[in-house]
Amino acid sequence: MILIAENFNSSVPSVAQAMELDQQDVLAALAHRLSDSAADYIDVNAGIFLDRESEKLQALIHTIRTVSDQPLVLDSPSPAVLDQAAELVSRNPLRGHAPGDGLPDLLLNSISLEENRYQSVCEIATRHQAGVIALLMDDQGIPDEPEASLQIADRLVNRLRSDGFPDRHIFLDPLVRPVSTWDQAGRQVLQVIRELSRRYPEIQISIGLSNVSFGLPGRRWLNQALLAQAMACGLTCAILNPLDEDLMQLYQACRVMLGQDEWCMDYLNRYRMK
Repeated sequence: MILIAENFNSSVPSVAQAMELDQQDVLAALAHRLSDSAADYIDVNAGIFLDRESEKLQALIHTIRTVSDQPLVLDSPSPAVLDQAAELVSRNPLRGHAPGDGLPDLLLNSISLEENRYQSVCEIATRHQAGVIALLMDDQGIPDEPEASLQIADRLVNRLRSDGFPDRHIFLDPLVRPVSTWDQAGRQVLQVIRELSRRYPEIQISIGLSNVSFGLPGRRWLNQALLAQAMACGLTCAILNPLDEDLMQLYQACRVMLGQDEWCMDYLNRYRMK
């Protein structure tokens, strides 16, 4: 299971404030905590800054790199911003902290079958040898039915493979929607995850975990419920908060129950460290 830390998102008020005020000590301290967490990648996003997005994203990358060699996920709706940030990361390659197992050192979030976005992000990822988080949507938007999502997945995978992406560099995202706006969102995404896992055993299946609970109280319980059920359906990657101790304990327990933790060693080591 691959964990991507969601914490460096400019939609988080404390992160946005630190980025706005250039509080590098605050941002560096967070990066240091994430480096010591279970996260395999750190997602970085400066989207709320609009006309300053590229500047703020690159500044954030510089700050993280002062204390952490963690692989990054570059997260932006703008291909131009992704390109500039990827160029910066490529000029500063990882030093001994590559994710291994054929996984990419850099991920772009995101690509889709929206024609304009596919072409531009594909070129950027190819140039920088990056993997991609591939959203199951096209120019018609996000489908409502599982079968429509799976049809998009088939088209997207075939196209990415033909453009030279190895399976280990493709992270399919079935797009978790809030259950507050559609009470079938959880059920649908679990169906899609189960089938994607069956069809594409070497491709990562990834979700933004906290999307499911947006707009509701007690969000942590909904996040935990989805993580446990999605892992049982074949989820292999999640964007989440690795500093949430309860969530991480649940994650380790799920790995035990799914036979992913030989002799429960990771589970036991977590308790020995307390």
